[in-house]
Amino acid sequence: MWLNKEKKRRCFVSITAVLIPTLLWCSVSWLLPNDLTLVEGEKTEIATQLPISAKTEESIGVLGVTTKPLADAFHLELGSSITANPIQAGTTKITFYLCNAVPIKTIDATVIPKTTLVPVGKTVGVSLDTKGLLVLGTGQVYKEENDSVEPCKGFLKTGDLLLEANGKALINKEALIDVVTRCNGQKIDVLLERQGEQKHVTLTPVFSQVEQAYKLGIWVRDSIQGIGTITYYDPNSNQFGALGHGVYDVDTGELMIIKNGSLIASELTNIVKGKKGEPGELTGTIQREDVIGDVKKNTDVGIYGTLNQPSEFNGEALSIGLKQEVKIGKAEILSNIEGENIEKYEIEIESLGKGNGKDMMIHVTDKRLLEKTGGIIQGMSGSPIIQNGQLIGAVTHVLVNDPERGYGTFIETMLQEMNK
Repeated sequence: MWLNKEKKRRCFVSITAVLIPTLLWCSVSWLLPNDLTLVEGEKTEIATQLPISAKTEESIGVLGVTTKPLADAFHLELGSSITANPIQAGTTKITFYLCNAVPIKTIDATVIPKTTLVPVGKTVGVSLDTKGLLVLGTGQVYKEENDSVEPCKGFLKTGDLLLEANGKALINKEALIDVVTRCNGQKIDVLLERQGEQKHVTLTPVFSQVEQAYKLGIWVRDSIQGIGTITYYDPNSNQFGALGHGVYDVDTGELMIIKNGSLIASELTNIVKGKKGEPGELTGTIQREDVIGDVKKNTDVGIYGTLNQPSEFNGEALSIGLKQEVKIGKAEILSNIEGENIEKYEIEIESLGKGNGKDMMIHVTDKRLLEKTGGIIQGMSGSPIIQNGQLIGAVTHVLVNDPERGYGTFIETMLQEMNK
């Protein structure tokens, strides 16, 4: 009996000896950042309550780090203060050590040039052309009134991009219709892209007696249009970022792979106020002839391109606030919800760190905006978020069941995506 108790005690001691250091290691690792972005020439301090030091493992010309112990009046070491000194634009790695000996975590560190951007907040029309034709689905072709076939079943899938048909680039739906019409029922060689890989398939059109034409029985889309908000533009390059989130196809639910796109002047006509369970929206007309910018990229965290009429968006350029500088508390957004006026509205940043375009939980507190829109509504996505005189991010999503609240993404994330 005594031996069993002794074995249990030793086992408990052994488990404790392993578990406590492991929990300590995990806790310290969790407290440290997963990555770090710094602005050239602007030192950043990382204060800890533990004796942690840091070293750059490579490219010392990009970033220097120094560790200074923190002590109280009795000269007892309580922790450390790590100072990161970004020297020049580039990338490197930082490794953190416990007690200057045990490596805890290695992270990527990026130093970006000193950046100032003009926050915009202007509502515009967005028109995007897909790369080829986006397949929305396949269906039946009626050879006779009660006799149907599905010629593309098993060959095409929702989300496929049709790039060429018999060697002809499919720049729009009309191009595909022309190839199908001319084939006289002969097989058509189609080049498509599926999940990033290209392949050829052979499709055979069917003559519909009902419509008196050859048909493939597919639904496709070649463009999409909507209304959104420009977040910022760079006065040095005329590049812009907008929306803060990607444009997804409403039928496939997938991020649209675009060939090109345009920002187009718009005229707002109505506000549909948001309420619980029913997100509101801005509605308006798009002035197709008035193109104000070219869209080059559609990403998960916004659309990006170049303004060709930057003089329309003159304003004060602000320094950017990196994610470690963003604080819970008061901030403001710039939004254009009526006419041509861009107004400042008060918000509260309630929490940080969800990621995936939901870096900040924000709460609209401005009574003027709540009265007009009920909070965040569709079309306001991209509204710049400003805190302490710095551009820190953009509005991205609304909570359907609480339109006073929504999410924002960090400006740092948008810039990283724009500069890829």
